[in-house]
Amino acid sequence: MKPALHILPETITAPRTDPIYNCHGYLTKVPIGAIEPFIEIFTQPGETVADFFAGSGMTGLAAVRRGRKAELSDISALGRHIANGYSTHISREPFETTAEKVIAKARSAIGDLYATRRLKDKAAVEMTRTIWSFTYRCPSCQFHLVYYKHLSPKGSPPKHCPECHGPFTRRKWQRGPDVPVEVVVRSAEGRLTPQPVSDFDHTMIEKALKDRRQKDVPSLCIDKDREMFSRSALGKAGLLKTKDFFSPRNAIALLELWRAINAIKDDAIRQKLRFAFTAILPRASRRYQWSAQRPLNAQNQTYYIAPVYYEWNVFELFGRKVAAALRSDDELFHDVPFDKAREHNLNYVLASAAQLKHIRSASIDYVFTDPPFGSNIFYSDMNLFQEAWLGEVTDHASEAVVHTTGRRKSGSAERYEALLASAFAEAFRILKPGRYMSVVFGNSSGRIWGLVQRAIRDAGFKAAPAHVAILDKGQRSVKGLNSGSESVVTVDLILTVQKPAKNEHAADAHDLRNGDTQRLIREAIGELSDDARNASHVYARILRKAIQKHYMLDHLHLTDVLIALRSAGYVTDPGTGKLSFAEAAARGNIVKTA
Repeated sequence: MKPALHILPETITAPRTDPIYNCHGYLTKVPIGAIEPFIEIFTQPGETVADFFAGSGMTGLAAVRRGRKAELSDISALGRHIANGYSTHISREPFETTAEKVIAKARSAIGDLYATRRLKDKAAVEMTRTIWSFTYRCPSCQFHLVYYKHLSPKGSPPKHCPECHGPFTRRKWQRGPDVPVEVVVRSAEGRLTPQPVSDFDHTMIEKALKDRRQKDVPSLCIDKDREMFSRSALGKAGLLKTKDFFSPRNAIALLELWRAINAIKDDAIRQKLRFAFTAILPRASRRYQWSAQRPLNAQNQTYYIAPVYYEWNVFELFGRKVAAALRSDDELFHDVPFDKAREHNLNYVLASAAQLKHIRSASIDYVFTDPPFGSNIFYSDMNLFQEAWLGEVTDHASEAVVHTTGRRKSGSAERYEALLASAFAEAFRILKPGRYMSVVFGNSSGRIWGLVQRAIRDAGFKAAPAHVAILDKGQRSVKGLNSGSESVVTVDLILTVQKPAKNEHAADAHDLRNGDTQRLIREAIGELSDDARNASHVYARILRKAIQKHYMLDHLHLTDVLIALRSAGYVTDPGTGKLSFAEAAARGNIVKTA
């Protein structure tokens, strides 16, 4: 059966806002809404879909929801935990009841550590959250500056020392200890009410710090060989272990909650509760960013701690996540009853993408996979945060990444290319003849795109792509909001290639060749229309054209596109990333807006 490729649009829009996607964080997830159209086109019900860079298992969930089988693998212990958590279907009432009992048990175990005194009526209440601030010491006059107290009403940082009026420069001023500055409680009417930190609050924090259970909090070292050690400046900040990211009170609350969860005898409910627990860890840590308007969440791709951050009540976070898990289940399973027999249609094995020994040759009907994007993200480093609690750690030695710092930097690009080449060779082996593989990829560097391009070709796939689509996930990352001023890609491509059928060779494939990529850039800018929302969209379109023309991509970089856009008079809105045409008309150039 020939797939109806004309049905697949050139741009796949799947916002990262659905209950499934938002239930548990994992780096660079692809929404299942973006995967399902490909599964419908390239497979039939009952067939098997594989993903060997499975991550949190979105391909598997999409496959099972569409009535297919899923064969997943990855080196990520956290990824397998998340996928199994998603796919574990539980009954609502016993799950909610058990969650309430677990929270009650943990609350009792921590005693009064979350206790505070409501300022208005002196009533003993439980704090909802506490705001903490960095402190700095002026190098000129030694003034002790509490960062939070000197922010503007809109949250802008201070510019001068309040005492001597010397310039304030965060990198040059010595850091002091972090301090709590505000507590949020519920009023007698149930409204959230901020109040200053009291001596009683300091007593509770000190009590938690001295609690003997601190030594029992699960933790892993983030050693100097880890890429994120240097990228997140962990040595300078003194953050050498994952437990260092939790406040004393939250560390104890998490420990007791984890103990209560693991005491549950029902396997499915325990699994789902563990899933909810690992989902709250970034927000339960000092990585949960404060802002004057609203919380900014935690950056999953770095260990960044903002100068003002939250200590959020763990039990409130967990209660919300239990509700989110149920909403995810409702969305995931509403039209497909997920009984025990169906549950077995999703298999997740910890294995390197370069060694899929557990999968028979020519046994897979379709591959949909999302490899790591070069040097952008280091999954194994960030996974330590949750894996410390799971007791199982990702083997980072076989991770498909390009190191840019440390002793592993040397030869990193070559190792990355070799691993991708082996992975795509394995994909070629396990696929049935004549079937298809779709690869999601995004990078600002043409050099990395060239590695992927050659690895797919050398594995034996037809070089002429069956389909190339732009994937737009809608929301943009914090870093991605700067696209246009930084070389950051905010959209990806989905490249679909075919394994030759039996007795067919890839003779129709054209050799990769040098092409006039600068001409492609000029043409793309000249054809801009309203749906070209940002520079990444322009770059993705140019990449798609280059791939279809079999051009080598090694020298086609996002920075080239940014320069060309600026030269043509386009500017990027720093808040939205949207392109607008500002200066070209005045210079007599292209008269157009995007």
